[in-house]
Amino acid sequence: MIICFKCSPKTKTLLDSILEFQQYRDYAEVITSAIENLATLQEELSTTQAVVIRADGQTSLTDGLRPRKNESSSTLGGNRRNEEETSTQDMNSPSGVLNHSVRVPDLFLLNDQISSSILAIRPPADVWVRGQNIPLERWIFGQYNKLLPAKASCRALANLTCRNEKSIPLQEAAERISKEAVILGQVLAHHDSRSGVARGDALATAFPSANDSAEKGRLRYANHFVAAVNKQGQVSSLLMDLKLVNYKDGKVHCLSLTEAGKHFALLPNPVLDDTELRSTSKFSSEEVGFLLNHISSSVPVEDFTYRRILAAVRDGANSPNKLDQALRRYISSGKEETLSKSFLASQRSGAISRMEDLRLVVRVREGVRVSYSVTETGERYMARSVAQGI
Repeated sequence: MIICFKCSPKTKTLLDSILEFQQYRDYAEVITSAIENLATLQEELSTTQAVVIRADGQTSLTDGLRPRKNESSSTLGGNRRNEEETSTQDMNSPSGVLNHSVRVPDLFLLNDQISSSILAIRPPADVWVRGQNIPLERWIFGQYNKLLPAKASCRALANLTCRNEKSIPLQEAAERISKEAVILGQVLAHHDSRSGVARGDALATAFPSANDSAEKGRLRYANHFVAAVNKQGQVSSLLMDLKLVNYKDGKVHCLSLTEAGKHFALLPNPVLDDTELRSTSKFSSEEVGFLLNHISSSVPVEDFTYRRILAAVRDGANSPNKLDQALRRYISSGKEETLSKSFLASQRSGAISRMEDLRLVVRVREGVRVSYSVTETGERYMARSVAQGI
């Protein structure tokens, strides 16, 4: 369903500022969430006449009414397990302390068997070569906006293919990994709440939530951060675009890690591998270095994106609007009028988020205003390209 409405410049600015915090993927999600929240408030007000939003984010109702109990929801693979329901209750415990049963699922942990038994597959073929100009509409999809889910999925695939000693059916991998990712998302959200990080820096961003209706969050995670097959039989995801996984074609598409994906999966991670979950950093320096070297040498589209954005920000296009204007030059000739501003903003925002995860840029927030700054790591990335004549 498509609904059009008039939007004042002030409202548009507010929408853009909300998207910059990376909690929502696009305008549609912001508007949908706002409408759902308003409907919930109106429903409660119709019976209680008063709703009090407490500092801890909970809702207190007057007239002695109790909040509704959360209804259980089904997963891609069937009904939720009792352990997941227990985990959700533990996460909401008023003590603010993680129960021993609420932890990073085993599927995302390192184990001694991974390195010796994973059979890596060759990376996907590429239509681009390093140094080639690549149109913005062909850059990695903007909604693939975080790299920690990619790390989690690579680790999960390492465990799954290690146990099978072969590739795993794509649908099975998508269902099993996205199901466990809900629990991981709960653990990370609890950690974010305790550490008080800003939304843009939250570890749980892009992971599915147990509150997502109709399995929307799980399906999105499966499609974006594991793999999905379209009607033409084409396989896509962030892992595919970064050449961390590939698939074997046949009656059933089967996923396997590439050598790069295997190496990335085996590197220790400060979030997944710290039993106390004390870190607010998504990646170790070794992981960042590996991904930057891999992207620079083997992923031309992402390398081009990083270099173009870094150059534009350094030249003064250091705000969302300025950067969007600077990036318009990379839209294919003849498509300037057909590509929407929201698509351009999504491509820019997704790339900036991935670059932020890799410490190439930082966002500087002053109220609702956001600006970008190139880091020392970003400067070194550009300098390396110059030295290589790109």
